[in-house]
Amino acid sequence: MSAKRKEDAGPCLGEAEEELARTGFDLLLKEPFYAHLLGTMPREVTLKTETAGILWNENQVVVQVNPYFFLNDLKRRSPIQTDKLRMGVIKHLLLHVVFRHLFRLADRNEKIYDLAADLVVNQLVAPLPLPDGFLCPDDFPELDLASDQTLDHYYEKLMELLKQMEKSSDASEYGEGGNGQDGEGKEPWEERDWTKTGAPKSASALARYLGNTQADDHGGWSDGKDQINDNMGRYSVESTIVTAKDRTSAREWGSMPAQILAQLSEILEDRQPKLDWKRALRIFCAATGKTRIRHTVKRVSKRFGTRPGVKIQRFQRLLIAIDTSGSVDDQMLEEFFTEIHGIWQAGASVTVVECDAEIHRNYDYFGKPPKTVEGRGGTEFEPVFLWMQEQRRFDGLLYLTDGYAPPPTTPPSCRMLWVIPEDCAEYADELPFGEILPLPGHALSLEN
Repeated sequence: MSAKRKEDAGPCLGEAEEELARTGFDLLLKEPFYAHLLGTMPREVTLKTETAGILWNENQVVVQVNPYFFLNDLKRRSPIQTDKLRMGVIKHLLLHVVFRHLFRLADRNEKIYDLAADLVVNQLVAPLPLPDGFLCPDDFPELDLASDQTLDHYYEKLMELLKQMEKSSDASEYGEGGNGQDGEGKEPWEERDWTKTGAPKSASALARYLGNTQADDHGGWSDGKDQINDNMGRYSVESTIVTAKDRTSAREWGSMPAQILAQLSEILEDRQPKLDWKRALRIFCAATGKTRIRHTVKRVSKRFGTRPGVKIQRFQRLLIAIDTSGSVDDQMLEEFFTEIHGIWQAGASVTVVECDAEIHRNYDYFGKPPKTVEGRGGTEFEPVFLWMQEQRRFDGLLYLTDGYAPPPTTPPSCRMLWVIPEDCAEYADELPFGEILPLPGHALSLEN
């Protein structure tokens, strides 16, 4: 970006913010779901991006828009065309959020991944338009890319094409230049003759993409190297998607494309606990014998001198110990926190303890998982039981673990359950003091 444009940025920032807000209102009238999704995210008009993009800042998703791109580059002769084009670009960004594309996989070629992600979402922006440079499957005619396919499908096809291009252009020039940059003294990729690939039109489209600035900015996406943080980020993003869906009327939601409906179904299914915690906690807490009397009517009866509306309420102050050792992988940790959320939703007061060979931290859970967990060393169960002896304020203990550690010797100060993934059941026979609840699968009987 030129120094002149940077100097002149101040006056146009306010105008761009107003136009971005107006675009959100236009979306509310035409595409309510995306307007509600946009409303859950911070928006930033900034020169940090050349165009527009989605930023994951390891805490939340931010919509970033360059003021010049939004005000000038997307301006058309007709104000109506301008408004539609701006809505199309914002919808494009939000579709990346719906498909959670901003959490890359570490073993992927970033540029090819980004293009495959664009091919997925650009098909779904219609009837809103997109600017030139936003590619669709039709731009790769020889690859015979079908519509409505997954990112993985497009990624594999594009990687095959890239290998053909590298082979026909003296092998490793793409690698030497790095992400589509040409090596010193080499002819730019977008200007080369790609007839030797057998897919010249597709190769030319890919070369232009690799050699030029992307239509939208993917620089704020995760690089996939911190899977724990990415998993927590996915959970946060999925929460915003569910919130936006809940704010969208059934009539409006029913008209959404099948691919979007499938994404939401997948999110809702993944967020469902594998166990029926309402039933499990009823049985589990019934054995503790700890209850209190709660009066549903506070005023004393003038006739009888007592408070009517007596209700027996069971205590459900649960300690949930989560195994954060190196033998528990990221996917298992994600499953553990899904179950913790289900326990909390069932009405229990939850305190979480993170422990590998020692306790690293403890905290009350209020519906949002932590960004990271501490530990990833060896495994010892004993520290949690010793810590419980000092606290003595819980009605029950649930230990979520893969079971791979020496059995503890200190008994718990309350009733307990071991929650162990089904494929780790071989370690369950060595665990004392409590019953075993397999995850996933049907729960073992708790009545005994």
